[in-house]
Amino acid sequence: IPRVVGAVAWHLRVGGPWRALPAGFPHRRTVYGWFRRWLDLGLFDALLREAARRRRRRAGRRPGPTLGVIDTQVVKCVGVRGPRGYDAAKGVVGRKRVALVDAEGHWLAVAVVPACVQDRDALPALDAGKARWPSLRKGVYDGAFAAERCREWSNRHGMRHRVVARDPAARGFVVLPRRWVVERTFGWLSHWGGLAKDRAGRLDVSAARVAVAGILSGVEALLNPMPIRTPAQ
Repeated sequence: IPRVVGAVAWHLRVGGPWRALPAGFPHRRTVYGWFRRWLDLGLFDALLREAARRRRRRAGRRPGPTLGVIDTQVVKCVGVRGPRGYDAAKGVVGRKRVALVDAEGHWLAVAVVPACVQDRDALPALDAGKARWPSLRKGVYDGAFAAERCREWSNRHGMRHRVVARDPAARGFVVLPRRWVVERTFGWLSHWGGLAKDRAGRLDVSAARVAVAGILSGVEALLNPMPIRTPAQ
C-alpha cells in the first residue's frame, strides 16, 4: 500500500499519464485500480475531512468550521474521454473545479463540472461535500454567485449567503475580504504538475485527484509545520 500511495503522489506531483510511472512503482493498472477502489469507498472524502479537522486543531481552532468560502477554477482538458465544456468568459475548453475551503484555506470539499456550467449552477455539485460539514453557518462567494438560486442553495444548507464582489472602479490587483483565501488555495495546486490540466475521464476521478493533492498537502503541513517567525527587535 505505501508504494501505491507513493505512485499516486508521484503521478500527481510530476504529471503525465498513468503509464508514465517509472520503474520501482507497482504496475499502472494496479495503482489506478487501488485509486478507484479507494474512491468508491469514500476514503478520499474521509481523509480530506480528517486532515482539515487536524489542521484546524493545530491552528487553535475548533475542528468544525462555521465559515466556508466557495469559488471555482477553470482548467483545460487533455484529449481524453469524458464530459467537458467551453467557458466563454475564460476561452477555455475543459472543466471547472468547485472548491469549498474554510477561513484558513484548508480544503473542505471539491467537485468538478464541465466548464460550460455557469458558476451559479455549479453549487449543487457541492451538496455531498457541504453535508459533511454541518457546522458551516456562513458562505462567502464572489459576484458570480449573486443569483437567487445561489441564495436558496445556501439557505437550504443552513448558511447565510454573503457575496464579496470586486469594486468595478478598482484598478489592478485588489485583495478582497475572505475571497483571497480560496484563491491562495487554488494557487497551491500549481505545485502539482499533474493538476495543471485535467486528464481524468470521469468527473468524480477528476475531483478525487484534487482531493488527494489536498490530503497530501495537509499531511505534509501537519508533519512539517511552518516555523513561527518572531518580529525582529
